[in-house]
Amino acid sequence: MTLLSVAEAGELVSLLGRNGAGKTTTLRAIAGAAEPQVIGGSIRFDGDELLGTPPYEIAGRGISFVPEDRRCFPRLSVVENVRLAINHAEDPKDLETVLDFFPELSEMREKHARNMSGGEQQMLAIARALAANPRLMLLDEPFEGLAPYIVRRIEDIIAEINEEQDIAVLLVEQNVAAALAVAGRHYVLDEGRIAESASTERLREDEEMRQRYLGV
Repeated sequence: MTLLSVAEAGELVSLLGRNGAGKTTTLRAIAGAAEPQVIGGSIRFDGDELLGTPPYEIAGRGISFVPEDRRCFPRLSVVENVRLAINHAEDPKDLETVLDFFPELSEMREKHARNMSGGEQQMLAIARALAANPRLMLLDEPFEGLAPYIVRRIEDIIAEINEEQDIAVLLVEQNVAAALAVAGRHYVLDEGRIAESASTERLREDEEMRQRYLGV
C-alpha cells in the first residue's frame, strides 16, 4: 500500500483535515523526520523509496520542508539565514534569485530573525527552502497565526514560486479558505488516511464533505 503519491511535478496540492488527522505527520514522514505508522506502506519520490532514508539524503534528492515552527535562526540576519541554506544545499539557487521572490526580505537583509514579525519569519522560512533549489516543497501550516493581508501575500509568493520555478508544493493547512485560494487539488485526511480527493471547485461546492471532514 502506498502511503502518499499525490503531487505531480509542478503541482500545488493541499492536505486538509481536522486536528489529529495526520497531516503534519504525513509531511514529516515524507521529509524523513517521522516514521509513518503504516504496515507495508511506502513513500516514493521519482520512483525511489524514501522510507528509511535519512533526512539529509531526502533533502539532497530535492525535497525541502518548512515546518510549522519555521525554525529560522534567531540570531542570524535574513542574508545569513538564506546563505546557511545555500551553503548546505547540493545545487542551490543564488542569493539574489531567492530574494527576488521576497522584496520585503530584500529590504531588511541585515535584520535578525528574532526581530522579525511572524509573517516576515514565514517568508524567511520559505526563502530558505527555496534556496535549496527543490523540486518538491513541503509547507506545514504556512498561514497559521498571520493577519489576513499577510496570508494573501504569502499565498501570492507560494503561487509564484510554484508557477515560475515549476516546483511542486504540498501544503498542510487548517485555513481551508487559504488552501482553496492557492491549491488546485486537495486531499482530505481522516485518521491518517486519505478519505477524499477533490478539486477546488468540488470542495467549495460540497458542503457535506466540508462539514464531515473539516467542520466548515
